[in-house]
Amino acid sequence: MIYQINDRPPFKKLLLFSLQMMLSVFVATVLIANICGVNVSAALVGAGLSTIVYGILTGRQSPMFISNSGAFVAPVLFALGLAGYTGVAIGVAISAIVYCLFGLIFSKVSVDAFYKIFPRTIIGSVTMVIGLALMSFIPTYIQVNGEANQIGMLVALFTMLVVALTSHYAKGIARILPFLVGTIAGYVVSAILTLTGVCPLIDFSAFNNIGLFCMPEFAFTKWSAIPMSSILSIAVLYIAYTISASMEIASDHLALSGIIGTDLIQTVGLGKIFTGVGIGNLVGSCVGGLGQCSYGEGVSCVGFSKVASRSVVTGAAIILALLGFISPVQAFINSIPSAVFGGEAMILYGFIALSGAKQIQKVNLDNQKNLILVSVILSVGVSGVVLGGASFAFSGTALALIVGVVLNLILKEKENN
Repeated sequence: MIYQINDRPPFKKLLLFSLQMMLSVFVATVLIANICGVNVSAALVGAGLSTIVYGILTGRQSPMFISNSGAFVAPVLFALGLAGYTGVAIGVAISAIVYCLFGLIFSKVSVDAFYKIFPRTIIGSVTMVIGLALMSFIPTYIQVNGEANQIGMLVALFTMLVVALTSHYAKGIARILPFLVGTIAGYVVSAILTLTGVCPLIDFSAFNNIGLFCMPEFAFTKWSAIPMSSILSIAVLYIAYTISASMEIASDHLALSGIIGTDLIQTVGLGKIFTGVGIGNLVGSCVGGLGQCSYGEGVSCVGFSKVASRSVVTGAAIILALLGFISPVQAFINSIPSAVFGGEAMILYGFIALSGAKQIQKVNLDNQKNLILVSVILSVGVSGVVLGGASFAFSGTALALIVGVVLNLILKEKENN
């Protein structure tokens, strides 16, 4: 790490690092808001506030970004359809209680006991699954107007190449801001292609008739009375999805620990981590109307930039929240083609998977139990298999982690191993 958790970069670098991290989480943050149909400006403010609250409750010792989560899309859509924003607020309040209960439980469990349940074999394998699963989103970033486009692919490859060359050859501050440089280069090329009529990558109508400031439509302004009969069904769904998201949170923090070389489970504690995410969810949902979770994009940005400063994460959260109020800047960032982010994701998501592979390198794969654990976790996590039905299901990272933990407890070490 160039900057550790408690280090504070000079203001100019702090601003640039924060902007880079904000850009790394921006696409997914906006995408989830659009999928759920909530106000994007309010969702940006909510995500920023949830990260700030999480930072405060973890004593500013965990450089994790918390933002709008795909893990909560289904319950949010269900609650919105059944009881509007009030239903979402009730669901997230119940979710926060579940998170805090997890926090209480894990605050009583020793770190050694935790690692008996989550050994390096599981940590590394699940981290690989996180990176590999994120890669499946790259084709959707490269689309233009919802369809696959070769020009978009070329822009993504160009952006990726700029990031790679900057990281490898640049000197000074540019070398540690490769994604910011790549974003600017990709945007310039996209603007040229759009203005010359080659491909409409940028929608410049985002800049039409905009003022300097805008007031987001916060979720709490849309609360109203709801029938009591709807609360139980919302509660059951949110409890189930919160348990699933908890597995993702544990995985992300384990992955981040391996990248920065600081054991967050030991130094911060899962008690504070889950409580921080829970209360952050509550605050973020009241403002943005969505559920929040830890972000793999933020983890990979920390790893690739080698900047783990909590000040940078806080700065990124503040910038993201301010974007909900500043119309021109919000219009500019909204106009950045997703193909540009797709090119950066080619490096970011692969970095997460490789950080898990580094953990696996330290594991004895001649040991039959370790070999089985790694094989099953990768297969379950990447294959797309689902356990459950239409109302609730485990899949991806969460299912892989659960299966891995169960297998780890069932398979006993042989004496000759």
